[in-house]
Amino acid sequence: MSIRRLFYTSLVVLALALLVLSAGIGIAAVQDVLRLDEDESYVNNLEPTRANKTSYTKFLDSKQFEGDRLEFHIYVSKTGNPILDDYVLELRTNLENPVWKFGDDFSHSANWIVWKGKEEHERMVPKVILSGDVPKPIRKVKEPEFEAYDIYGIGEGEVYVELTVGTSKDGATLETIIQPLGPSMKFLSTSEGIQDAKSEIEKNLKEARGMIGKETDLEKDIWKLYEEGHPGWASMLSEHYKEPVVAERQPLGLYVILFLIVGLILGSGLVYVYVSRGGGKGVDVSQISAELNDTSGRIEEKSSSINAISTRFARSEDDEKRGVARDLIRIRASLNEISSEIRTIADRIKER
Repeated sequence: MSIRRLFYTSLVVLALALLVLSAGIGIAAVQDVLRLDEDESYVNNLEPTRANKTSYTKFLDSKQFEGDRLEFHIYVSKTGNPILDDYVLELRTNLENPVWKFGDDFSHSANWIVWKGKEEHERMVPKVILSGDVPKPIRKVKEPEFEAYDIYGIGEGEVYVELTVGTSKDGATLETIIQPLGPSMKFLSTSEGIQDAKSEIEKNLKEARGMIGKETDLEKDIWKLYEEGHPGWASMLSEHYKEPVVAERQPLGLYVILFLIVGLILGSGLVYVYVSRGGGKGVDVSQISAELNDTSGRIEEKSSSINAISTRFARSEDDEKRGVARDLIRIRASLNEISSEIRTIADRIKER
């Protein structure tokens, strides 16, 4: 082998050795150095009416009411892998009014750089404690045909608490990210109003769908309106969407009965006024009185029919039908009183 050939072979071997060495260094550089103990970590809700302690994993992706004061206790430990001196730990959240505690130090910033320098790296990692208020449920939404605009609406917004290992030059922000600690805490901000609107929409649309027999495009649009930041309008529209459908459910026979009764009542009242004021001279008042008594009897018959309908509705599992039954019972009681008054009118006419 010539000297030149040996030289080139040596260069290739050296290059390969450097490549392997640099790859090994690169792998070591991205090794995890800290571990988030999700089994030991937990969250306290500090609101008196909702005070509770929830494990870290169960709290993930949960829904929390705006304004509630939460307190996170996050345990972090070292993995045993090499920790470079310039490594730091960034604490970041979008909770309102945050208060961080790391060891003996406190911060009210949304993001905070801690765990700086070799001396801190050699000690045990302190527990991370964060308290803060759940922000208002505001999030970015999409408006049809206006997707290019940044629009925000009322809806379940994402809240986060993030811990990230990295490097920093200014001690305030990360320059490079080495390791995000996971699972990262994420949950949703909501409100009682949003939850109430959702329940109302579900109830109204389910009732309408039960009569229509299928999901309509309008129903899909109402849900889209809710999801895209307008729960109030969506709830109102679902009520209006349900009304004409529910109206069709009321028994036609009931309306016929009620119209007949109203006509009879008005007719008897007009006859009494006409006779009492001296009109209808030469008219057989005894015949009028008899007809009014007959009218009273027919009202009582219709009242019995209403009673039968109300009894059937009262046994239904449907809340709407049971509500109709209660209304019918009240109507029947009023009709019985009116029937009695018509008989009294008939008696007075007869006396004339």
